[in-house]
Formats: sequence, C-alpha cells, structure tokens
Amino acid sequence: MSILTYFSPHHALHNPPHEFMHGQFVPYFEMPSRIDYLRQGLETSGLVSIQEPLLQISKEALTSVHDPNMIAYLEMLSGNVTTILQKSFEMYRIESDENGYFYESSFPKRHYGSKTDKPDYYICDSTSPVGKDTWQAILYSANLAYCGALALLDGEKRVYTMCRPPGHHAGRDFAGGYCYLNNAAIATAQLLKLGKVAIVDVDYHHGNGTQDIFWDEPRVFFASLHADPAVDYPYYAGYPDETGGEGVSLVNVPLPHGTGETEYLSALKKVLMQLRDFQPDFLVISLGFDTYKDDPMARFQLDMSSYRRMGQMFNGLQLPTLYVQEGGYCIEKLGEMATAFFQGVLAE
Repeated sequence: MSILTYFSPHHALHNPPHEFMHGQFVPYFEMPSRIDYLRQGLETSGLVSIQEPLLQISKEALTSVHDPNMIAYLEMLSGNVTTILQKSFEMYRIESDENGYFYESSFPKRHYGSKTDKPDYYICDSTSPVGKDTWQAILYSANLAYCGALALLDGEKRVYTMCRPPGHHAGRDFAGGYCYLNNAAIATAQLLKLGKVAIVDVDYHHGNGTQDIFWDEPRVFFASLHADPAVDYPYYAGYPDETGGEGVSLVNVPLPHGTGETEYLSALKKVLMQLRDFQPDFLVISLGFDTYKDDPMARFQLDMSSYRRMGQMFNGLQLPTLYVQEGGYCIEKLGEMATAFFQGVLAE
C-alpha cells in the first residue's frame, strides 16, 4: 500500500538568496532543498507513489479563496520584477541583478474583514519576496493541492502534496510568512462541493491565513496547534478567544516553548474529539515538520515517534484525507520525519 503523492519540479524556480533577521542577512530558510530531502526520504521508504500532475488549476479556483486583485498583483509583480527593481535601484545609483527579488517594505496592520485597494498592502512582511519565476512556483504549488482535492473527490482515500511555497500564512487578501497562496484553503474550497471539511494545522506556527479565509464558513472546522503567538510568529493571531463567526467551529491551541510529545499529542487528542463531533466528510492536514526538536526556527521538542503517532491518530479518523506540506526547516531530517509520519498513517 502506498500514498498517492503529488510533486512538481517547478518549486525550485522560487529560490530567494536570503532573508533579513534582526539587522542581519541570513540564508532563506524556506529553500528548495526542503522538497528534495522530503522526496528522497519518502522514495527510499517505498511509502509513496509520486506523480507530477498536469497544470489544471484555474484563476477561478484561486479567486474562490483569494481577492482577485491580490492574485493579479502577485502575477504582475513576478512578471515585471526585473523592471521594477531596475527603476528602484537606478533611483539610488545601485546596480541591480536581473535575477533579483522584490522584498516588500510597507507592512499594514491587519484586521479581520479589512479591505484595501492599495497593492503594496498585499504582502505583509519581508519573508515573502517575489522573483521573476516566483509566480510559476506559486501556481504549481497551488495546483498540487488542487489536484489532490480532485483525487479525493474521485474516490482516493489519502493524498500527500509536496507544496512549495507553503500556504497557511496566506489569507484572503494578504501574503506573508513564506506563503503567497493558501494551498490548503484552495483544496478545501473544492472539497466543499461535496461536503463538510475539517482542517487541522499542525505546523509550529499558527495558520493565520487559513483562519482568515474560513472565519465565517460554518461548513469548515478549523483547528490549529501552534506556538503561543504571545512569543512567536505571527504574534497577532492564534489566541484561544479567536473562535470565528457565528456558527463556526474554530479552535486555537497555543502551546508554550518546550512542548514535548506527551503534551502535544494530548492537545491533539482533544482537538480530534471536537473534530469528530463536527462530522466532516473530508480532512485536510496542514502538515508542518517545524515542531521537530532540532528545527532552527522553532522551540518544540517533538521526535520521530511523535510524527508516527500523529499519523496514526489522523488515520484513525477514517476520513478521505489530503496532507498539504507546510513548514519544516531541519532540512536533513525532513525525509525521516515524513517517513515516520506516513508509517503511522499506513499502520493498521
């Protein structure tokens, strides 16, 4: 038995050279080798059947969850970034690189339901730069999740999508946190055509974008287990009192730095009990591996056994399930983590 897995080589088109952290340039953590290690580990394990789907996603599928103006802005910015950078650098008499990336410098204060016509308000932090090939990488990443949803609708029981860039920090009209389009939300919009959907986000960081998109959607159960936003990204969202609009099932479980396997899986068990009460027809997992004990961007203490047990817990729900890749930055261990997780998913 193997899990249908969708992959696209186009993810490597997006490869920013660095990010800016507390006054210093550091290597871009969300690098292409993340997917390389995931693929290598899973191919060795024999747990997956990897396919490269054709590009099927439409603009209508994107705008089902995102502001059309934001979609147009991201595509325009990527297509014209070389010219935009040249004009900016000419102003300061600095040489520009034709393979450069545009880093946003105007960051709005976000409010639920807020709208703006100002295009420079769509990217809300500097960790989501845009290069000339970024739009293609974004589009093919979203296509993986979209095709994964279609496979579930066609009767597949389990699908894993190696999405990069990730998506759970992208909201209806904002991008940020390495995320541009919300892959899990795009898939969910398709699954809603045949029933209710539960989304469980197990990335270390809160899925603020997914929460934003489904804040008022009673057909979606959304739960996120994540680092306490009082001390970790995204800081402004992910608190327990954020429960969504009227009739919405939205659960936020912030956890302290140092959280280990026992505490984490206990919290997940409680979430899954609430999920069962919702009686969804489909399950979408925003699958982050940055909860690992040695992840350079996180402060949890999960180990390989944690992911195996987590996979077993999700499989125990006996729902058609789409696993959408989000974060995870302990690069060399990603294949091992994914293997442990899907061993749990396939365990009887």
